[in-house]
Amino acid sequence: MPEVAEDSNIKIGDRVLLYLDSRRTWLVQLNDDSPSFHTHAGIVDLKGIVGKKFGDGVSTTMNEKIRILKPTILDYIMKSERRTQIVYPKDFAYIATRSGIKSGSLVLECGTGSGALTSFFASLVAPTGFVRTFEERDDFFTIAAKNIQKAAMSASVKMEKGNLKNATDIEDSIYDLVMLDTGDSWTLLEIAHHALKGSGFVFCICPTTNQLENVAAAMEDKFVDVECLEIMFRRMEARVGKTRPSTRMIGHTCYLASGRKVNADH
Repeated sequence: MPEVAEDSNIKIGDRVLLYLDSRRTWLVQLNDDSPSFHTHAGIVDLKGIVGKKFGDGVSTTMNEKIRILKPTILDYIMKSERRTQIVYPKDFAYIATRSGIKSGSLVLECGTGSGALTSFFASLVAPTGFVRTFEERDDFFTIAAKNIQKAAMSASVKMEKGNLKNATDIEDSIYDLVMLDTGDSWTLLEIAHHALKGSGFVFCICPTTNQLENVAAAMEDKFVDVECLEIMFRRMEARVGKTRPSTRMIGHTCYLASGRKVNADH
């Protein structure tokens, strides 16, 4: 049986998720410069958290009980700074499952955006794999770098300013997944085909059905197992004797188009 790591105490520098309820959570970093954290449920003494263990509780000045949780990659993503619509967990979980990326996999991405999907991929391929990602916009590039660093994924990400179209050093047939999140992703499929290993996956994020049609048409001949889909996500309100679907749900976020690289017949 493998040796089990000891549940260590929380220390200065750690990031923690303060959990009041499913709708009210806060991601904060403990440091000497921020002795307290203000919420509508009262003030949290952050110094009082140091030395506790994840899962412990702390009371606010209004005597509200807040639980101290260890942030997951999802918490970092959903709490990240962003100026664009992020790809939601319902979408990137499917991308990861279908493509089969794991520790050691190599991912090429165009359209870093806020770095949400980049951070998620990096958490899967670390420590021996990496994500090489391209972003044209200065503001997005800066925000993404901060979000990736906050999620502690910088070591597994190579960020590049620019467009994949202009890159002259894309390696041939080494990537397990190419992720395209641009307004004209079908124009990048030739590059994706060049970069992918045989049978490797390309995924395209398509906000509209017209873009989805263009991608699907452009995948002919060079990709097989082409799939176009949309994923819905709805929570359940589970209460004894009156369980029902939630009145709110995450509906349309994007369309996904994917295909697997095939080699030319000789």
